[in-house]
Amino acid sequence: MKPTALPYALIASLTLLFTNGANAQSAGAPAALFKAHEEVVRELNRAAATSNSAAGVSVSISPGISVRRRMSGVLQYAVMHPFSVEIYRIIEGSGTLVTGGLLNLPLADPIGDNIVRTEHGIEGGTVRQVKAGDVLVLQPGTPHWFSQIDGESITYMESRVRITTAPVRYQ
Repeated sequence: MKPTALPYALIASLTLLFTNGANAQSAGAPAALFKAHEEVVRELNRAAATSNSAAGVSVSISPGISVRRRMSGVLQYAVMHPFSVEIYRIIEGSGTLVTGGLLNLPLADPIGDNIVRTEHGIEGGTVRQVKAGDVLVLQPGTPHWFSQIDGESITYMESRVRITTAPVRYQ
């Protein structure tokens, strides 16, 4: 290669490198996952019209993130999740939430490895009135139970993230 060709080859290589890098940068990260309030409410209302589940109805926003509505007219199981942390942010309604303590026996039949439940409430625990705007963090293995839902329902955003491979159980 002639000495004068080297700078041109170097300039061409650097230009190509920076151009490809700029193109990769311009694509950027994906946009946030989004579901409008009206769509969430519409989906919750549609699901609630045909459900009487103790778990209520929910609208998935992304894996592990949902908006859930529980209705007052159905049995509320006391539950705990041995592998997951849960975060609740109450959106609408109010009620009495009991956290901590021990699930009263007998336990109900299992419906998965990450939920232990009973129809018989919680022994001990902390009793709190919760309302729109409140945020709760439930550590793995923490029993929780809506012992009372004021009015027809309570709606909350629920984030459940599996954080351990060894179950946490205080039972």
